[in-house]
Amino acid sequence: MKRLNYALSMLAMLLCTPQLHAAYVAAVDLNPDPGQTLHPNFSFGGDTTSASESIPSYAIGLPAHDSIFGGNGMSFGDTYIMSYAPGADVDNFFPASGSILGSTTGYGTEIASGLAGGTSGYYKVYITGPETVGISSTSNITITGDGAPVQLLGVDMNNGGTGADQDPGPAFVGGANNAWYLLGQVHLTAGNTYTMTQVANANTFVSQRLAGVMWERVVPEPTSIALLGIGAVFSFTALSRPHRKG
Repeated sequence: MKRLNYALSMLAMLLCTPQLHAAYVAAVDLNPDPGQTLHPNFSFGGDTTSASESIPSYAIGLPAHDSIFGGNGMSFGDTYIMSYAPGADVDNFFPASGSILGSTTGYGTEIASGLAGGTSGYYKVYITGPETVGISSTSNITITGDGAPVQLLGVDMNNGGTGADQDPGPAFVGGANNAWYLLGQVHLTAGNTYTMTQVANANTFVSQRLAGVMWERVVPEPTSIALLGIGAVFSFTALSRPHRKG
C-alpha cells in the first residue's frame, strides 16, 4: 500500500507541476516613432505593398509600437498577414493564469491560460487594433492550424459596442488594460508556420486596422498526460514486484 501511495503521489506531483505563464505577441510596427519597422513575421498579401501608420493599441503584453491602417491594394482587398512558428518564435508575454486579456462575455472568454507556448498543442489566437470608430470597411479574417482554417467574415474592427466582440461599453480595441479579441482556437505543431490573414472587404482610405496578434497555448498535450500515466504505472509495477535476494 505504501508503494501504491508513493506512485500515485508521484503522478499527482507531475500533473500539478506549475506551468510557465507565457504567450507569443507580435506587434505589427515595432517603431513607436514616425517611420515603420515592420515585424519580421509580418507581410502584406494580395497586391498590397504598404499601409499607413497610426496610434498604438493598449492591449496588455504589447511592446512599444504603432498600428497600421488602409493600404494600396487595388485588385484585391488590403491584406495583412502575421505568422507564428511554435518553437522558433519564443514566448515574450507572461500573463498569470486567469488574467483578463479582453472581453469576458463575448465570443469565448479572453482569459489567460497560464500555459507556456512553443510546443505542439491547441492555441487561442487573438487580434488587437487601436481605439477607433473611423474604419469604413469590414474585414475577413482567417487563422490557420493543422485542420481546416478558422474564418471570420465581415468583422467590424470599430469600437463603442459595434466592434468585433459586440459587447456594450469599451470594446476590445479601447481598454486601457484589456484589449485582445479572440479569433478562435487551432491546433498547432511545433516547427510549422501558421498565419493570421486579415483582408478588407473594401479598399477605402481606412479599410482596416491592425496593431498586433497573439498566440497562446490553452491545453496541455494529451500525449504528455498519457506518458505521465504510463510512467506512474511502470513505477508502481516496479515498486510492487518482489525482489529476489542475490
